[in-house]
Parts: sequence; C-alpha cells; structure tokens
Amino acid sequence: MPIDVTLLTTVAECDTAIDILEAEKTLLERRKRNLGEALDGRADTSNEVAQGLQSVQAVIAGYQAALAVITDEREQMNLELKVEREETKLKSLQNRQARYNAVAVLEDQVDEEQLAVQIPVLQNTIAQIQAHKLTL
Repeated sequence: MPIDVTLLTTVAECDTAIDILEAEKTLLERRKRNLGEALDGRADTSNEVAQGLQSVQAVIAGYQAALAVITDEREQMNLELKVEREETKLKSLQNRQARYNAVAVLEDQVDEEQLAVQIPVLQNTIAQIQAHKLTL
C-alpha cells in the first residue's frame, strides 16, 4: 500500500512526522549494525563453544574413569567435586551453544534482512514528507 503523505496538512505535522521517522530510522540502523556485528562473531563463538564442550566432556569422562578405580574416600570426594565443577561448566557451555546455534543465527539473519528492508522505506517516506512539506 502506498504511503499517503497528503494526510499531513500542516508544516508542523510534517516536522513531527519527520522527527518520529528519523528517530525510528536511527533506531533501526543501530539495531541492524549491532546484529551485523553480532553475526560476524557468531561463527568464532560457535567454534569456541563446540571445542569447550568436547574438552569438558573429555575431562568429565577422565574423572569418572578415575572414580571407578580409586578406593581412597578422600580422593573420591575430591574427584566428585571436580566432576560437579566440570558438569557446571558443561551446562554453561550448553546454554551458550543454545544461543549460538544455527537456528539462532538464522533468526538473527532474518531480523537483519527485515531491518535492511525497513530502512529504505523510512528514508523514502521522509523524502516524500519533505517534498510534501514544501508544497504547504
């Protein structure tokens, strides 16, 4: 549907509309830039998280194997505490993985594309209002 700038009947209405649209355009440009920067670092972060998961899982497996053969209760308790700490790290990495998975990246890419489409519409509307303002 085309934008009908003729609804604005005074210069003051045009100025108000321009101010509102400029503020919205600035906000959308900022969001688009932030999303773009976040997407640039997503691949690196995703790789770091995957490597961290493998490392922590290997440490847990090693501790659990050691637990199976250690008979000293004090050493067992120490290893159990270490396993708990590593499991906490594992949960943290799994939470990070959920934020940096392919679906989350795709959602952010869609958001960025939507913003990329909205910004020119706002620029065009502002230009139309400015042209209409000159006729009032």
